[in-house]
Amino acid sequence: MVNNKLWLLKSSLSNYINRIYGYNKTMNLTKSILFWQPRIDYLPWFESNSFRKKILVVLNYIIWLFFFYISFILIKSDINIFGQILMATIIAEIIERYLKSKINWRRPLFNRNNQTPFGLVDRWYKTGSFPSGHTIKAVYFLLFIIQYQIFSPVIFLLIVIPLLTFRVVIGFHYPIDILGGLIVGVFIWFLVREITFPLFFNQLVQSVFDFIFYLSL
Repeated sequence: MVNNKLWLLKSSLSNYINRIYGYNKTMNLTKSILFWQPRIDYLPWFESNSFRKKILVVLNYIIWLFFFYISFILIKSDINIFGQILMATIIAEIIERYLKSKINWRRPLFNRNNQTPFGLVDRWYKTGSFPSGHTIKAVYFLLFIIQYQIFSPVIFLLIVIPLLTFRVVIGFHYPIDILGGLIVGVFIWFLVREITFPLFFNQLVQSVFDFIFYLSL
């Protein structure tokens, strides 16, 4: 009888330890995925000569030019989308700055004792890593082009995914920052997707838009 009780106690304790071990193992695996960084530090290689420095700057900013183009074709198709993009951008900036001030883990590049690369705004990179602002914008622009069927989502993803992946590999972000940006981007699009702006506002925007891009000529 005593032996049976000891056996049950030992079995229960063993199961408990195995569950704890399995939980810890799962948590460690999850953390290693969400905070993954390549073993090789590629940033010093990019900064080792002037040509690669320029490539680094171009890869960092070219996504904004692409977003500008997407904005242009969206607004050209429906002037009301300007207001939706404007609202999405304002909300994105507010949420991003708030989260980066509260969830303030350092960017991977600083953990490797690197400095903000030349040509990039230092204070933007010192404010925190989570969430990725690039990803927030990428996600709501993707959802806009799906909603309005203006641009190929496949081509959009073929352009954007490599650029976002590069930001992880180079040490600007962790994968968890990209995931956070994805969630925030979906949330923002959901907030603004059905907003219709007053006629006078859309007419004013249309006049300015036509003037800037000479569409009325």
